[in-house]
Amino acid sequence: MAEKHLDACLRIVSDRHRRRVISRLCEESNGKTTIETLIDQLQSSDSPSTVARLDRDQLAIQLAHKHLLKLADHGIVEVDPETDIVRYQPDEQIEAVWDSLLERVA
Repeated sequence: MAEKHLDACLRIVSDRHRRRVISRLCEESNGKTTIETLIDQLQSSDSPSTVARLDRDQLAIQLAHKHLLKLADHGIVEVDPETDIVRYQPDEQIEAVWDSLLERVA
């Protein structure tokens, strides 16, 4: 993997919300879910004691205007603006980086 592309992949998975979006979409049998479901999943996975826990509206804004855009720009997700369905687009390089990180944590 070229160093420039590796850097891009690492930036993608450096954010916990983007990692959770990727993880959630990979868990779905059809690789898709709704934005609302993603918001629910992200909000429920935040620890109640986390000082920086975002309220639902803040999380929705960040998801729509930051995280999903970054994932879409990299070609990892496709968002249908009419139905708010987010579809995972498999990316071997992101998955290789993801798997490597998971192996190091385990």
